[in-house]
Amino acid sequence: MQPRRSRAIEENRQSQINPITAKILPRSTGSFGPQTTAMDPAVRTVFRYFENFFFRAFNFSGRATPLEYWCVMPLIWIAIFALLPGDAAEFWSFLLVQQVPPLNPLYYDSILIFVLTIIPRLSLTVRRLHDSGKSGKWAKLPFIAIFSGITLALGIGSALLTSSIAGNEAVLGFAVLGAIVMGSAESAWDGIFAAAAAANAMGWDVIWATLSDMTGSMPKPQLGEGAGNLAQSVKSDPGIGIPAILVMTLMVCTPVVSALLHLMFMLAPTKQEADSLGGLLDPAPMRKTGGPSASGNKRHDPLQSYACLFERNPEQVAALKVKQKQELKDLYRTRVLGQG
Repeated sequence: MQPRRSRAIEENRQSQINPITAKILPRSTGSFGPQTTAMDPAVRTVFRYFENFFFRAFNFSGRATPLEYWCVMPLIWIAIFALLPGDAAEFWSFLLVQQVPPLNPLYYDSILIFVLTIIPRLSLTVRRLHDSGKSGKWAKLPFIAIFSGITLALGIGSALLTSSIAGNEAVLGFAVLGAIVMGSAESAWDGIFAAAAAANAMGWDVIWATLSDMTGSMPKPQLGEGAGNLAQSVKSDPGIGIPAILVMTLMVCTPVVSALLHLMFMLAPTKQEADSLGGLLDPAPMRKTGGPSASGNKRHDPLQSYACLFERNPEQVAALKVKQKQELKDLYRTRVLGQG
């Protein structure tokens, strides 16, 4: 009977862990209350990376490892794009009932997350560049790729539309219908409500089929003929043709080159030398993202920061001890002495 009693006492002693000094880990309920269990190291690492993402949002002088960047950034974008269809459906539902949808961008979850994470994402990108030995100025690459890509798409779209508008009856029909709807409406929103109702009545299958017919009837771009005309213009007037070629090449290559450079920099391995701001790898003033700390070999535990949320006052601690002692007595009486 003595070993069983010793085991029960030891279990009770383990349950009386000081919540201030104990790690805040997932708990499982045992015979004597909550028992601490180990958290998966991968989950702890991801948790630490997200803590750095939010609490170091305005820190543009540290470092971030490739694993930290690729654990956080894809999840943020997945969350944004996952919420986008729901926000679009909600916006469309307002139009169908002829109500002006909320015009505050922060009303929609996807835009809210995008706006709230702009600075943390930018600082994380700068720290990743520092970690790979690059200057933080290269953080402009995503913006260059996006704006140059939008400019290129608008240029190509306008060129295709102007080259095919005269012979495309479907485009002319939609233009006339839009002019009639907008001209007869009392306001722009009335026209938008009418267009939404018409689109809902037609159905998205019909709309996509119509758009497919429109794009199919457009004349195919003749690359050979265009290249020949461009070469002829260069021969006739080099002062105009050569700058035109350079501008076209720059517009086409800028989005692709910027995106590839940004991806290459984000995938670059950690560089152990001092970065452009003079910061060494994992300096002491920084919040650790893993590895040994300046004071020893102990790793930084981000969950320890929340231990204050689980603190108990002296009355609660005393009541907990009395309850656990009573549970121990009841357990000893029922299991050891066999009393009911």
